[in-house]
Amino acid sequence: MQKKLLRPDEAARMLSVSRWTIYRWVGEGRLGGTRVGPGSLRVFAESVEGLIYRNRIGGGGGASGAAIAAGAPRNGKGLPERGLEWSEEPSSETEAAARAEATGDEAPEGKPAGSQNGLCSGRGRGPCLALAAGLLLLLHPLWAATLPSDPLDPSADVSDSTGSPGTGAAAPLAQPKPESTLSTVTVKGAYDTPQMLPTASPTDSVYGLPMDVMDIPRQVTPINKTLMEVAGVNAQGGYMNPISFAMINPTAFGGVDAWISPAPYIRGDAALPFINGMSMSVYNVEMVNSGLPWNWNMIESMDMVEGPGNAVFGAGQESSGYVNYTTKQPYFDKFRGNAWASMGMYQQYMWGGDMGGPVDKEHKLAYRVSYMGIESGSWYQTVHNDQQNLYMALGWKPVDNYSADLYVDADFASFSPIGYAGFNRPTNALFQSGGTLDYIGALSPSQWGSVPYFQNYWAANPGAGVAPSPLGFGSYGVGLGPVNRRQLLMSPYAQQTGYQGMTQLIQKVHVDEGFDLVNNTLVWYTRHDAVQPSYFYDEAVMGDYEVDNRTECRLAFDTPIGGGESGKEGEKEGFGISHNIDTGLEWVYQRNQDYVSTALINAPNMFSMSQNPLLWDVRNTPYFQAAILNPNAPGGGEWPIPGSPAGYYFEPLNGTTGTTDSQYWSIAPFWQHDIKFGEKLSLQYGLRATTYFINAQTPPGTPSMLYTQLQTSMIDPLFSIGPVYKPFPWLSLYGNFNYEYVTATADMGGFVPTQTSQQMHLLNELGEVGAKLSLLHDKLYMSFAFFHQNLYMDQIGFQPNPGLLQGFEYNMTYQPNRHWWFRAGYAYMHGTWNFSSLPYGPAQTQSYSTGYAYRNNLPLDDNGTGVAPNNVAGIPGVYNWIGLPNQTANAMVTYRTDFGLSLTASALVMSSYPLFYNYSAVVPTQYVTNLSATYQRNNWSLTVYLWNTLNSVYWLPYASGLASDVASNSDYVAAGWPFWVQGQLSYQF
Repeated sequence: MQKKLLRPDEAARMLSVSRWTIYRWVGEGRLGGTRVGPGSLRVFAESVEGLIYRNRIGGGGGASGAAIAAGAPRNGKGLPERGLEWSEEPSSETEAAARAEATGDEAPEGKPAGSQNGLCSGRGRGPCLALAAGLLLLLHPLWAATLPSDPLDPSADVSDSTGSPGTGAAAPLAQPKPESTLSTVTVKGAYDTPQMLPTASPTDSVYGLPMDVMDIPRQVTPINKTLMEVAGVNAQGGYMNPISFAMINPTAFGGVDAWISPAPYIRGDAALPFINGMSMSVYNVEMVNSGLPWNWNMIESMDMVEGPGNAVFGAGQESSGYVNYTTKQPYFDKFRGNAWASMGMYQQYMWGGDMGGPVDKEHKLAYRVSYMGIESGSWYQTVHNDQQNLYMALGWKPVDNYSADLYVDADFASFSPIGYAGFNRPTNALFQSGGTLDYIGALSPSQWGSVPYFQNYWAANPGAGVAPSPLGFGSYGVGLGPVNRRQLLMSPYAQQTGYQGMTQLIQKVHVDEGFDLVNNTLVWYTRHDAVQPSYFYDEAVMGDYEVDNRTECRLAFDTPIGGGESGKEGEKEGFGISHNIDTGLEWVYQRNQDYVSTALINAPNMFSMSQNPLLWDVRNTPYFQAAILNPNAPGGGEWPIPGSPAGYYFEPLNGTTGTTDSQYWSIAPFWQHDIKFGEKLSLQYGLRATTYFINAQTPPGTPSMLYTQLQTSMIDPLFSIGPVYKPFPWLSLYGNFNYEYVTATADMGGFVPTQTSQQMHLLNELGEVGAKLSLLHDKLYMSFAFFHQNLYMDQIGFQPNPGLLQGFEYNMTYQPNRHWWFRAGYAYMHGTWNFSSLPYGPAQTQSYSTGYAYRNNLPLDDNGTGVAPNNVAGIPGVYNWIGLPNQTANAMVTYRTDFGLSLTASALVMSSYPLFYNYSAVVPTQYVTNLSATYQRNNWSLTVYLWNTLNSVYWLPYASGLASDVASNSDYVAAGWPFWVQGQLSYQF
């Protein structure tokens, strides 16, 4: 017979405690394994009635007695954590304490049953306030007597929907063992079956406060370890697979520059990266492909959030979404670990190990260490990636009321700077032939013209863009010819080396019922250099770092309205309003010294798909030689980078491309408020004001005549509001409005001395309405959303111009039992740029097709200056986004057997999209399919992946939609990987 279930609010009223206390008890398993079924947030009625009964027999009064009966601290009101769903068998000590409670005898070791010692026992506030002040001042934490308990870490037994012990950055506070005679309910098979439903556990990535997905007026996609692996986010030798996230969420289609991005694309732009809730501003780059390949070794799970940033985390720069990464957590329950190795076609070799456990007998201190190594080639020629990544997590829970988590990461890499890669000058002939034919031909260096030719041009047109080629296509072009899809604009001499590191400390203090403090400090450091001679791009990051600190005060309280006070039967029940507030202050300091050269990337006729070896190093051409030490050339000319090897150059005045010597401070008070008016209506609103103090100048090595400095300050406000109406427990109807201003940052997230006030005050406005449904006893989750976003694109070298993104999306997850789970989604996105009020249209490297240039003997890479019937560059008007499919659809299904075998099949379909604003080259409709099989036995696991199973030919744009580099789409597109096989073997211990 099915047991009766209660909603958390019903249980809270029966026990005279708050709803959030019920959530915590559910998460801690103190109500006898009351999470039943994926996503269920209900409790057994008989368990609650047992609490009331025991409370009365034991002589407890009110909520305090109920709390003691449940084994919760008298003053405890923790916040719900993701992934805390497990069942625990009572220990001998617990049973003895329960018997003592029932008989009135003395508890074991002379302690009264249910007695506790803690930092803030009862209502004593002095030590708590002292500790809070110490935390705010970042002093060493104060702590008092410890509890005679054996704290448990549920993350070791059951993974949540994200595969991690919590979406918050810190581990849950240690709690004492339950000292009651409550019966337990053991959930079978939960350890072996990952929870894939978004409703399986709360998330704090959207508003900073842990909330059920059904109560959040935004689109959010939790992604656990299993989902990352079957989608192949890290499959391509450590580089981020550009379309892997679209396999999970159809709005996450990305381009070539996502290969070295710290986050995937969302709704047509690179997402902003957060790590354990802290913005990685040193990685908020205008040039997305800057930096080292993202390190997946430290990541346990992530949440993809669509739309602008929130009031707690901050907004950063313009974007259509962000990703909050949760790093691996220490093991508090026991020592455990695993070792794994992965091998695939095209020299794909990756391996790693992970282990951790408690340090002391009381399980108050625990650790986890993780390592990953990569030595991989690529399907693409002359591409490789060698990485060494080491990560450590240390958790400390000395008392009930305090926890501290320290995360440290170090990465070392030597790889090919794959950004700006792909075929240049793609045509429809390339796509129609399946990637075998295209227009080819390239000038030899002797045909480029003389150095005086280009010097004279730039002298007459100081700072002009790409100088026109003196020759047309017909003098060297050979028409259609065979091409190799494996070739990129990648010279064999391209290289990038560097290292980076992260340290993060998160401290949590439970001050009192409904009062918690959290302090989160992140330090990130990176140093690297890169050179790509074939189209000349290089950068030297001399040691950039950021220090980010946020102190949060989290408050939870109820304000009852009306109703009787005596609690007699027949009295009218009061109407309760519950509040959850996250407020505090965040400050950031960032230091940048970066040298970048990009102005000559689109050098005319530099080479074509024939890959003329004479042009593997553009520095040898007259075109580049004319720009060296020439202040009239684009970006102020090419100047040697101080302290770098010969052949490294930078442009002092290349705008948000990135050359700078800068430092800035920002300070931001914030307020996020969740108000629940009963069970059917809630409202979330947030406020934040970020003040920037910026000092930027051209770096050492800049000639005096080009020296520029910027000192400025500004305030970027943020306001968001979102109502949620739940006419039924299984249906949420929501609206959301975000109005915020953001900045346009440069390479590696700094500011440049040539930035304008407009670039630091860009509107990012989102309006969204939608519905979420949790059906079939919380086994089926569906979400629908219509969105309308006004934003700006900060074009490199041009004035920012307004854009509009409109669309609709649908996502579904179904997990009927431990054998099956399904995912499916569809997205329609249409974006436009409005150049009507500007004196020019969108920039294009080449304003007509290569075929047209061949037929009419026109120069290539005319930089929008050519005259042709289909030339639209330079003309004001409204233009559709390029490089972004209007429609994407995905599907994924997994079947798990009882004897250890699981099978997963996934597919992605993308509609056609243009690469030029004049539609002279259009990528056709395309698809990708994947298969994988995993067999587990004892402690061993073997997985075989069949990527691109049907060997479809698909293409990726260089940049997509909102990205400032969409002008380069005229010249760059890359073929996706064909069918290939990869295997991974792991052993758990």
